[in-house]
Amino acid sequence: MPDLILLQALLPETPLQGSVETESTNTDARNWLKAGAEHGSLVIADRQRGGRGRMGRSFASEAGGLYMSLVLKTDLPAGTVTTLCAVAVRRAVRQLTGRTLAIKWVNDLQESGKKVCGILCEGVWSGSELLGVIAGIGLNVSQKTFSPELREIAASLYPDGSSPKSREAFAAAVHREIMTLLKSAPAHMAEYRKACITLGKRVQWQRDGRIFSGIARAVDDTGALCIDTESGPVLLAAGEVSLKSLTPSADA
Repeated sequence: MPDLILLQALLPETPLQGSVETESTNTDARNWLKAGAEHGSLVIADRQRGGRGRMGRSFASEAGGLYMSLVLKTDLPAGTVTTLCAVAVRRAVRQLTGRTLAIKWVNDLQESGKKVCGILCEGVWSGSELLGVIAGIGLNVSQKTFSPELREIAASLYPDGSSPKSREAFAAAVHREIMTLLKSAPAHMAEYRKACITLGKRVQWQRDGRIFSGIARAVDDTGALCIDTESGPVLLAAGEVSLKSLTPSADA
């Protein structure tokens, strides 16, 4: 069970919910927002049964990870909030551990080429009214093992359990950074672009069953990726790009 007493001491003004296991902290935060949760309210869990990533993919959510979702009453686009959260996690990890993570567009943080954090930001609507954005973050703090399909692409910061800080300390640091960065968004984009390893690289992506490629040149303030192709510039607002070769390939 998350130590809510410790977390509340670290974030004394923040409404909290915590559980040993939940289906999804994003779902819990969404329901809380609809029920009137305050801006900055935080949901945290030890495990998720149905953790979700972008594009409807599942997100491995085993014991040892940090799974948290914030209720943000903002009208910023979800893509902007995603980039903001990436910068916040990067700052928090560096502050607590001295380690510097790289950002892979748009929502992954990596260390030594392996994913250690995923982010999923979702707008919550009531009819045509935007109620806010749910910012979901999964940080691999001390998972010891991963499934065979994830072993080559995912890692923990401290797989031997030697983390110098508790998951509650990570959660509080991330929360504080997000709330601070929101006040000046999109000023965080300069830091995001500097840390984004996707920029300047040849990338490939799929659309309508076809594979396209180009050079990633920039990320705009909404979080969209600007790609130069032989057919002209392409703007990807969502989806997934690969830095590895996919075959067959085609220029957009």
